[in-house]
Amino acid sequence: MKKALKRMAAAALVTLSVLRGGDAFAQNAVDGRVVDANGAPLVGVTVLIKGTQSGTATGANGSYSIKAREDQTLVFSYLGYTTVEEYVGKRTAINVKMTEEASQIGAVEIVNIGYGTTTRRDLTGSVAKADLGTMMKANVTNFDQALGGRIAGVVVTTGDGSLGAEANITIRGNNSLTQSNAPLYIIDGFPSEGSFAASINPADIESIDVLKDASATAIYGARGANGVIVINTKRGNEGKPTVNFSASFSLNKIANKADLMDSYEFVRLQSELISEETMNKSYFSEGLTLDDYRHIPGIDWQDQLYRTAFQQNYNVSLSGGNKEGLRYNVGFSALDQDGIIIRSNFQRYQGKANFTLPISKKLTLNANANYSRTATNGVTPTTAQTTSSSSGWLMYSVWGYRPVTPPGQDILDSMLDEAVDGSNDYRFNPVKTAKNEYRKTLVDYLNANLALTWKITPDLTFKTTGGYVLNKRRREEFNGSETYTGYAGSPSGKGVNGAIYWTDQTSWSNENTLNYKKRLGRSHNLDLMAGLSLQGQKNTYDGVASTQITSEELGIAGIHTGNYQKVQSNYYDWRMMSAFLRANYNFRYKYYLTFSFRADGSSKFPSDNRWGYFPSAGLSWNFNRENLLKKSEWMSNGKLRLSWGLTGNNRTQTPYDFYSQITVNPGSGNSLDYVFGGERVPGYYVSNMANERLKWETTEQWNAGLDLGFFEDRIKVTTDWYDKVTRDLLLYALLPASSGFEQGMLNIGKIRNRGFELTLETVNVKTRQFQWSTSFNIAFNRNRILGLVDGQNTLQSSVSWETRFNSQFPYISQVGKPTGMMYGFIYDGTYKAEDFDDKGNLVSGVPSFKGNAMQPGDMKYRDMNGDGVIDDYDRTIIGCGQPLNTGGFGNNFNWKNFDLNIFFAWSYGNDVLNANRLVFESGWRSQTNQLASYADRWSPENPASNIPRVNAVGREEYSSRVIEDGSFLRLKNVSLGYTLPSRSLRKAGISQMRVYVSADNIWTLTGYSGPDPEVSTRNSVLTPGFDWSAYPRAFGFTAGVNLTF
Repeated sequence: MKKALKRMAAAALVTLSVLRGGDAFAQNAVDGRVVDANGAPLVGVTVLIKGTQSGTATGANGSYSIKAREDQTLVFSYLGYTTVEEYVGKRTAINVKMTEEASQIGAVEIVNIGYGTTTRRDLTGSVAKADLGTMMKANVTNFDQALGGRIAGVVVTTGDGSLGAEANITIRGNNSLTQSNAPLYIIDGFPSEGSFAASINPADIESIDVLKDASATAIYGARGANGVIVINTKRGNEGKPTVNFSASFSLNKIANKADLMDSYEFVRLQSELISEETMNKSYFSEGLTLDDYRHIPGIDWQDQLYRTAFQQNYNVSLSGGNKEGLRYNVGFSALDQDGIIIRSNFQRYQGKANFTLPISKKLTLNANANYSRTATNGVTPTTAQTTSSSSGWLMYSVWGYRPVTPPGQDILDSMLDEAVDGSNDYRFNPVKTAKNEYRKTLVDYLNANLALTWKITPDLTFKTTGGYVLNKRRREEFNGSETYTGYAGSPSGKGVNGAIYWTDQTSWSNENTLNYKKRLGRSHNLDLMAGLSLQGQKNTYDGVASTQITSEELGIAGIHTGNYQKVQSNYYDWRMMSAFLRANYNFRYKYYLTFSFRADGSSKFPSDNRWGYFPSAGLSWNFNRENLLKKSEWMSNGKLRLSWGLTGNNRTQTPYDFYSQITVNPGSGNSLDYVFGGERVPGYYVSNMANERLKWETTEQWNAGLDLGFFEDRIKVTTDWYDKVTRDLLLYALLPASSGFEQGMLNIGKIRNRGFELTLETVNVKTRQFQWSTSFNIAFNRNRILGLVDGQNTLQSSVSWETRFNSQFPYISQVGKPTGMMYGFIYDGTYKAEDFDDKGNLVSGVPSFKGNAMQPGDMKYRDMNGDGVIDDYDRTIIGCGQPLNTGGFGNNFNWKNFDLNIFFAWSYGNDVLNANRLVFESGWRSQTNQLASYADRWSPENPASNIPRVNAVGREEYSSRVIEDGSFLRLKNVSLGYTLPSRSLRKAGISQMRVYVSADNIWTLTGYSGPDPEVSTRNSVLTPGFDWSAYPRAFGFTAGVNLTF
C-alpha cells in the first residue's frame, strides 16, 4: 500500500511539472509593423510561425498581430525582399525592416524619373545614373564638364577651353535643325531649358539621372524630345550634425601650343613675299643675312599671352536632423580660377540651404534655395573686334604677329605693327589686348522652391511645389586708349569707348501631383500619378553704349562722358499649362507595364495649335525571376525592356514667331524712312510672315533594352537600341518669292536618329583589402535627314569669320544624309611639273581652276563633273562633323586606404574643319607668321610638296585640305587619394579625412594637327566641328583635402 502511494505521488509530481512547463511556453499575442528600407509600410507581408502552417499577413499600414510561444520564431517573407527571421523570446512587439533582395540588380538603387523616384529594378524605360563618386574626382568647375564620356548616348562638347563656359549636351543625337537640341533640366524639381552649370556648385549635387527614351521623358511632353537630365542637390539626413569641408588648389597651363615658324623660317617666307629691295632695307639691313636669323631668338607671343594659372576652391556644409523634427543641409562655396590667358579669371561665390520639416504626421514641408554670383573677367578669343575679317580675332594676332623684326624696331611694346596695312588688317598687339581690354560678365542666379507633401492615407499622397528662378546677367566692356578700338591711331578706332548690357530672365512654376501606390494581394503592384503644371518666363535685354569717352580714368563709370550709341532693347515672355498622368503596374515584380500621357498648352503657338498631346508606353520582363532562373547561381539579373512614345520640342527662336511682325529702323542706313509733308517720317515694314499653323516639333521614339547581371552583379551589362524620328521641324526656311518674304518659321522636314548603346561594369577583383572595378560605355548614333521643304533637298550654311570666305557655304545638309556635312572641293595636292607641257600649259585631262593660268605649286582640286574646269559645280561633301561613336572607360582601384581612379574618353569618326590652316598655312599675306608646317611648302627646291606655294591660286576656297580627322582618345583624369585611419583622427574630432592629388587633360592621342581636337567654335547642328580662334584647353594638376567632422 505504501509503495502504491509513493508511485501515485511521483506521478502527480511529474504531471504537475509538465503542467507548469506548459504554462511557461503558453502562446502570447505578438504585434508589430513591417516597413521597407525607406520606412514605408509593406502591405501583404506573410508572417509565419517557423515549422508550422500558422500565420497571418500585414495590413494596410504594415501592421500585424499573431499568437506565438516564447520558444518560437517568426518568419517574414515578401516577394522581392530578403526573408527575415525573428526569435520571439519574451517580446510582445516585433517591428521589422525588410530590404530588397541583393540578387536583384538595382533593387535598392534609387533613380529619379519624372515627378518621382523608383528602383532600378522597376524601370521600363532607359534611365542612366551618373556615378558622382567617380565623376567629381575630376577638377571641374561645372558639373556638365564631368559628364563627358561617362554615360552612353550622352555627348558633351565644349566649344573650347573658355572659363566658366557651359557645355553643349546632346542625348541620342540632334533632333532639330535650327532650334535648340539641349535636354530639359530638372533642377531640384524646377524645369529649365538651361543647365545653369556655372552657377551650381558640383559638390552640392546629390544625384544626376539622365532620362533617354520616350517612356521616361514623355511625362515632360513638349520639352522632352531632347532627353531630360534630373539634378537633385543634397538634403539633410537623420543623425547628429555633420560638418563637411573640402579645399583644393590647382595649377593649370596650356595643354598644347600651336607650332609656329621660328625667326629663320619667318624671314625666309618674307623673302618670297616681299621685294628684294624692301628686304635689304629691313630684315637684311645692317649686314644681316638669312642665316643670321637662325641664331636670333624670336618673340614667342604664345608665351607672352599664356601663363601658369592658379585655382583655389573651398566648400563647407552642415547637415543633420531627425525623423520627427527638422532636417537641414546648408553650405557655402568659393571658387577663384585664373585663366591661362593673362588677366582672365572666373569667380563663383555660392550658398545653398535645404530644410525638411514634418509639420505633422501627414504634412511635410521642404524648402530649398540656391544662390550664386559668378564673375568672368578677361578677353574671349571667340569674340572678334570685327567678324568680317579673320584679323579681328585674338588668336590671329597671337599666331600671326611677327616673331622677329628688322633691327631698330620694338614690336613687343607697340600698339600696332607698323609694317602692316591697317586698312585691311586689324591685328593689334595681343598682349596689350589681353591686359587692357576690360571684359567682365556678372551673373546672379537664384533657384528657390517650396514643397508641401500631404500623406492623405498610407496609399495616397499629394504634393504641391512652387518655384522661382532668377538669372540676371550684366556684361561690361571698356576699351581704353591702349586697345584696338580705343587707340587713337587705330584705323577702326572709336576713341575710348564702353558699354553695359543687361539680360534678365525670371521664371516661375507650380507643380501639383497626386500619387496613389497600392499593393493588391501578394502579386499585383499599382502606382498611379496625376498632375497639373503651370510655368512662365520673362526675358528682358537692354544696354547702354558710348564712344569718344573723355574720362578714361573713370573706366566703365565714365561711360556718361561720351557719345551715346543706340542699343536695341528686347522683351518677351511665354506661359505654359500642362496636365499629365502615369500608371505603373507590375505582377510579382516580373512583368511591368508603364503608361503616361501629357497635354501641353503653350503661348508660343497660335490658338488652333496651342495644345500638344504626348503619350508613351513601356513594357519590361524580369526573366531572371522565372522559376528556371530564380535560383541560378550565375545570373543575378535579367530584364528585357520595350518602350514607345511621343515627345515634343517647343523651342522657337522667340515666343512670337507665328505672328506677323513689323520693323522700324528710323535714321539708320537700312531704314525705310520717307518724306511726308516736308518732314522725314519713319517707315515701317512687315518683316515676318504670320504662320497660324505653326506647332510643336514631335519626336516618335522606339527603344528596346536588355539588362543583365552575373555572379551577384560582379558583371553588369546594359544595352539599348533606339529609333527616333522627329517630324514638323521648326525651321527658318526659304520662302518662294511670291510670298513677299525671304524666310519664315515653318514646320517642315523630318530627321531620324537611330543608334545603339552599350554599358559594361565589372568588379574584377574583390578582396578584403583590394578591389578593382572597371566601367565602359560606347554609343553609336546615325543621323539622317528624311525631308526638308517641298522641292528643297539641300540646306547650305555659312560661317562668318573672314571676308574672303564669308560668302561661301562650308556646310550642307541634304535629304538622305546626316546634318551639317562639310562641303567644298576635294584637294588633290599641288600642281606638279608633269601637269604642264613644255610651253607651260596644262596637259590634256588636267583641269584648271576657274579658267586661271595655273603653275606648279598652285592648289589642285578634283574635277567632279569632268568638264575640265574646276568651278562651283565641283563642290561636294568632304567631311562629317558627327562622330561614328563616342564613349569612355575607367578603372577604380582600392587598396587598404588608398584609392586610384583613371578615366579615358574618346570620340571616333568625326571631322574638324581647321580654318586656322586657311590663314596660317597659305602664305597669302606678308608680315604674318605661319604654322611651322608651312616651312615644307611647295617651292622649286621642294617640288614634291602638297602644301601650296606662296600666293597659290585657289587658296581662298574650302576644301578637303583643311578637313582633318578629329577622332581622339583622351586621358581625362587620374586621381589618387588616401583616407587616414579614423582612430588617428578621433582626438581632433574628425570622423573622416581624405587627401588626394589629381591631374586633368593629361594626354591625347589624335591625328588632328590643331591644338585640340575637342573643339567647335561655331557649334550648331548645321555647322559642327569648326575650329577658328579657340580659347586653349588647359592641363591641370590639383591637390586637395576632404574633411568630415
